[in-house]
Amino acid sequence: MRATPLERAENRWYRLVDNPSPLIKQAPTLTAAVIAALLTWTVPQLPFTHLGVALIGLAVVLAATVQAAILSARHVYDGWAVLLVPMIDIVGLGLFRAGTGGAASVFGSLVLLPVVWIAAAPGIRWVFVVGGLTSFALLMPYLADPPRSSAEWLRGVVGPLVFAALAAVINELSRQQRVRVEQAEELVAARTKALSENVAMIVQLRDKERQYRELLDSFESLWSSITAQAVVATDCSGTITAWNPGAVRLLGMSAEEARDGVRIDRFFSAAVLSMLAAEGTEPAHTADEMPTGFAELSPGIKALFAQADAGVPVDGDVEVTTAGGTTVPARVTVSPHKDGAGAQQGYLFVLTDETRAVEVARMKDEFVGMISHELRTPLSAIIGFLDLLQNDPGQPLTEDQQEFVGIIERNAQRLLNLVGDLLFTAQVESGRFPLDREEADVAHLVRSAVQSAGPHAQREGIELVAEVPDGALPVVVDPGRVGQAIDNLLSNAIKFTARGGTVTARVRPVDGAVEFSIADTGVGIPEDEQGMLFTRFFRASTATRNAVPGVGLGLTITRAIVLAHGGTMDVTSQEGVGTEFRFVIPTAPRTEALSVIRTD
Repeated sequence: MRATPLERAENRWYRLVDNPSPLIKQAPTLTAAVIAALLTWTVPQLPFTHLGVALIGLAVVLAATVQAAILSARHVYDGWAVLLVPMIDIVGLGLFRAGTGGAASVFGSLVLLPVVWIAAAPGIRWVFVVGGLTSFALLMPYLADPPRSSAEWLRGVVGPLVFAALAAVINELSRQQRVRVEQAEELVAARTKALSENVAMIVQLRDKERQYRELLDSFESLWSSITAQAVVATDCSGTITAWNPGAVRLLGMSAEEARDGVRIDRFFSAAVLSMLAAEGTEPAHTADEMPTGFAELSPGIKALFAQADAGVPVDGDVEVTTAGGTTVPARVTVSPHKDGAGAQQGYLFVLTDETRAVEVARMKDEFVGMISHELRTPLSAIIGFLDLLQNDPGQPLTEDQQEFVGIIERNAQRLLNLVGDLLFTAQVESGRFPLDREEADVAHLVRSAVQSAGPHAQREGIELVAEVPDGALPVVVDPGRVGQAIDNLLSNAIKFTARGGTVTARVRPVDGAVEFSIADTGVGIPEDEQGMLFTRFFRASTATRNAVPGVGLGLTITRAIVLAHGGTMDVTSQEGVGTEFRFVIPTAPRTEALSVIRTD
């Protein structure tokens, strides 16, 4: 079998020829000189004309060979010391030629061997070195026996010129060969590097492929394990492309059936889709950009898609329709579905079954309403009989008995107020929150609330300030409920403000509405807890840490009153600096319809 280049490179003899030592290069010259000496000795027609000169020439060649052997033993393969060997050879061969016939010697061509060696060295200067040395070698016989004709002189001049021209050709060919070798080595190095990079890339690709398969397996396992929520993916036209086991359980349709060209709007009733369309925004697609089938979608689904595309959080409670036609209360979240490059692929729907939560909330509200109603009757009787005890002229109470009855009456009244708050929140949750609207002066409401809270603030050592316009601010509201909201906020502000602090109540007209503000210099509320302030029974950590009494219903009730009037409410607070609650109520009612207000 033929050896490969790599196998040849590893072969010891091939390495000797591929990068020969000075001794190997000298071998042809030494061999030729020995053969020439033997031929001259044995062939009568090739006599020694000057035996001594010829032997000196052979000795010089042998000396050059010894130098080549020394350099080879020392692994010196390049440089002046190496090129000195063929230079010595030219001198030795010139002496040998002078001793074997001079200008007529047949061994003049032996000079070509060291000439080739020198000419192959890098650099044009070696061509001139060859010309000088060969001129010396070829003209050497003329020193002892000058030529008798101009033709013989011409032979001694033309020869070195021919050798110099030959050296120039060899030098150029060697240069070109060296360039090709360098280019080949660079190409080999580049290809080797590329091969190494390709191998490394293949290893990385295999590793990435393994990681991708692991992620894919993990995703498929996770996708199959999500049964509590329905996760549905659609394309840009609303056609379902993915359907998890939770969707099978909630909506009653298999994954194969759902992916068979079913659109997402199938699972929303006409009433729900109309509501979504009324609350939504215009689609972001133009007529040219609309995907196939997008125009056939209901306006409600288009509105959901438009909100998701606009970056508006789409998260709300609606009723979804199952494949069997029944409706299920669910929380729906819609978000854009994009690939790794950020290109829009469709939309992702996450549906959470709220049946149990709705039922629990209903039972909780019924329970609170029932218990509150059942407590209200005996508490009213207790307070009534306590009043009889205090005012019975036939059996007057002693001073101690009056004090005890007063304590009982105050606590009974507190319980009655708490029961009233519970009943109020139950009404809010059930959507049966009545408003008795009339035109009222809200500036007077704020002044009255500040005046009522004045004794409490004075006992606590707190300055209570009212900043209201001098004139009246007539607004169509339920004055009792709005007064209750202001009272709640003032009471909270006083409770959470240390002695020496200030509580300020403000009201001012704003664009078609009035803004109420209650600001204090109290303990403040942590930023991460401000989003839960209006949740029933929630109390901030600053309240519990400072042992401020309360059950966490005041702000819930206040917000419900504000929202029932079609207003808005917000808060700004900083720990150790203070808190400001603001709510805005329109000057005239926007609608008489009442929405169910969720506070949990």
